[in-house]
Amino acid sequence: MLPILPLLSLFALSLGGSLLLTPLARALARRWGLVDCPDGRRKLHGGAVPVSGGLAILAASVGVLALAAVVPGPLADVLAAKATGLVGLLLGGLTICAVGVADDFHWLRGRHKVLGQVVAVALVLAFGVRIESVRLFDWHLELGLLAVPFTVFWLLGAINALNLLDGMDGLLGSVAGIITLALGGMALLQRDVATAAVAVALGGAVLGFLRYNFPPASIFLGDCGSMMIGLVVGALAIQSSLKGPATVALAAPTALLIIPIFDTAAAIVRRKLTGRSVYCTDRGHLHHCLLRRGLSIRLALLVVSALCLVPVVGVLASVAWSNEALALVSAAAVIATLMLTRLFGHAELMLLHRRIVAVVASFLARPRGEARQDAVHLQGSADWGEFWSRLTECAARLDLRSLSLDVNAPAIQEGYNAVWSRGAGHDDAQDGEGLWRAEIPLRACGQTVGRVEVTGVSDGECVSSKIGAVAALVAEIEEAVCGLVVRRDAAPYRPAGHPHRNGALERASTT
Repeated sequence: MLPILPLLSLFALSLGGSLLLTPLARALARRWGLVDCPDGRRKLHGGAVPVSGGLAILAASVGVLALAAVVPGPLADVLAAKATGLVGLLLGGLTICAVGVADDFHWLRGRHKVLGQVVAVALVLAFGVRIESVRLFDWHLELGLLAVPFTVFWLLGAINALNLLDGMDGLLGSVAGIITLALGGMALLQRDVATAAVAVALGGAVLGFLRYNFPPASIFLGDCGSMMIGLVVGALAIQSSLKGPATVALAAPTALLIIPIFDTAAAIVRRKLTGRSVYCTDRGHLHHCLLRRGLSIRLALLVVSALCLVPVVGVLASVAWSNEALALVSAAAVIATLMLTRLFGHAELMLLHRRIVAVVASFLARPRGEARQDAVHLQGSADWGEFWSRLTECAARLDLRSLSLDVNAPAIQEGYNAVWSRGAGHDDAQDGEGLWRAEIPLRACGQTVGRVEVTGVSDGECVSSKIGAVAALVAEIEEAVCGLVVRRDAAPYRPAGHPHRNGALERASTT
């Protein structure tokens, strides 16, 4: 018999503990200065908000699990049998929470944060959580020497996918609550009561925290909370998908995490294919796209939650009926819905198409002087096309080799990327010899909002005069963008996540 009643009691205790501990964590965070302040660029909430929600969730979930482990009963026995793995998960969770708190205090650089994540993952692996082989349908692969790297990749992916998703009041709490409870259901169907106990304890704590994080939020998870949830969810996904000794059926956990996976993959594609750093911030995530469609924060939460529930149904059905196709079909349905409705992912698809066309074109000879260009409006509705046309006309007149414009202005919710290149002649520089390159920052009201990159061939003409001609056009764009920023700042305040409606970008005074 499955201990359903003890698990429900565990969930209720964790929920209640989180409801009691979150206000305490909020008060302590204010006293310690552990708050997230708006920066006028990406963080647009109204004032300083405590970021200690992860500490309350950790304390509530660990507290009730410890209680269940010492009180005689069915849960105590199954938790004792999995004690080694649970100790590793606890040590990893404590470590990543410490890393998250340090990052929330702005004490860490990006590489230090990643190093801390690796240490936390290593602790989990050292205590037995590992993927030795994977299975998909009838295909089975023994990982061998790749077992450790693959497990590290999976856990780091879960940590950072959920961390990236934490960008709107109530979003990660809603998604994580659904995913953790679904993992609990998967574990129960597999008769893994210990994993189910951890899942329902974490799920109850997350939902208790959500009471205070629901918009308008009075407390945030912080990196401490989002990374800790990601680590535990990644480990639970492994444990609840085991089909033998350290053999994981990939379909179910992948489908269950499809929303954070798709959002993270789109962010990587968007940033890499526009020449930005993968650590660069923007407003192109799923929730940003929903808000730009005019949805309120609460309605956007409802849409994302509904999208998460689709693969949950498919995954639970796939486990119950031993049919992995159900999980994959449900995940594919979510992606197809987002892309076909152009709610999310369409801009990234256009960037991929542009890159593929460029790679194919690089193998085909183009006549000298024949230009190829492409532009993708990533976010917003300002008219960047006029300035792009003037830049390409200038590039053709100056006989440049290539030109690119990248705009990333989260504060005014604008994103634009365009590239232009012309066919090289036989007398042009070969293998990069004689080529020059310049990057001109695009700034508005004291902030860098983009860049223009140009390359050309040293053909005897003055290079500085060519760069100066492009820079003059960039200055006109800066003036127009600055006017747009001023107009947006003058608009009535809306809570974080509510985009202002974008008017057309001001025309430059000279045409």
